[in-house]
Amino acid sequence: MEINVKHPAYGFDQSDGFDSIPDPIVLHIFSKISDIKTLIRCRSVSKRFNSLVPQADSLLLRVDRVISTTDSDDDDGDSFFIAFLRSIVKSLHNFISPNKHTHFGSPTRTQNSPTQILRGFENIRSLQIELPSGDLRLEIGTTIKWKAHFGKTLKSCVILGFRGGSEADFSGGGLKMRVVWTISALIAASARHYMMLDVIREQTDLSNLVVKDKDNEGMVVMDKGGLKECRERGGEEEEMNNNNNSNNNRRAGVWWKSNRTTVPAVRMRMRHEARMELSNGVKLEGATLVVVRPINASGCGGRGGGSEAEEQSGDVGLAMGAFGGDGVYGEAIERLLKCRSYILEMNSF
Repeated sequence: MEINVKHPAYGFDQSDGFDSIPDPIVLHIFSKISDIKTLIRCRSVSKRFNSLVPQADSLLLRVDRVISTTDSDDDDGDSFFIAFLRSIVKSLHNFISPNKHTHFGSPTRTQNSPTQILRGFENIRSLQIELPSGDLRLEIGTTIKWKAHFGKTLKSCVILGFRGGSEADFSGGGLKMRVVWTISALIAASARHYMMLDVIREQTDLSNLVVKDKDNEGMVVMDKGGLKECRERGGEEEEMNNNNNSNNNRRAGVWWKSNRTTVPAVRMRMRHEARMELSNGVKLEGATLVVVRPINASGCGGRGGGSEAEEQSGDVGLAMGAFGGDGVYGEAIERLLKCRSYILEMNSF
């Protein structure tokens, strides 16, 4: 951006060259920037920026940190969702002055939830929320990656897990460990889905939502159809969740001890290879691929009404769509898809 600052007495225009750029182009630039913290700072640059920033339709909200239950005595009874809200407050407090009037809320109140922050934007169509870290508490050397699609509730989830090194032993309790990995990923996904329900209801133009983490451990994805379904049927699901809240407090200190979306009865197709060496020499122990679908979903074998061949074909599409282009993980997925599969079913929880 070039600014002409020469005095008008010498015959030069004193205006900012940026002013000659049409609003649609400026909005396109703001949407490419996407980071909410940066856009909020941009509002203080000029009156024009202040009026245009709220019209940006593609946004990224980064959360600096999640507050643990050891940060204060009062945190012990707090939910993960409340911790998430607190992290928003602390991450934005340093650059939002409570004494300046903005469209983001009261001049005397710091914003304390993503819903309130996003109310300052008028036309959000694509939104990404980035958490500071993954949700799972894993043993050293264990890697789990997952990607879940949601509407009102879970539509599908692909989970890839393995352990590095040559000392891992899966001869005993291997299946149990893989089931624990699967349940942990489903719980993490359902908690992320729940924390976005208010945002989904208020942002009626939203057509794409991604909730991920900085470690690239897991990702919740909702497309236009899933968001519409969630808005139309969200009240029923929230009532079910409230009835199940007591079940989420069984293990003290676990981050997901708060509200989450109910996971429906699911059918899990699991593939496993005890030891796998990839083309680059990386060795994976206990490599496991799990594709999860609700039992009554179309394309799900058995009670879901789909054939075995349809389900197998669907597995390939879901798994490759989740991790197929992700380097080492893509190669592991391709190998695992050729392995024999096992079917497990799980009741709603």
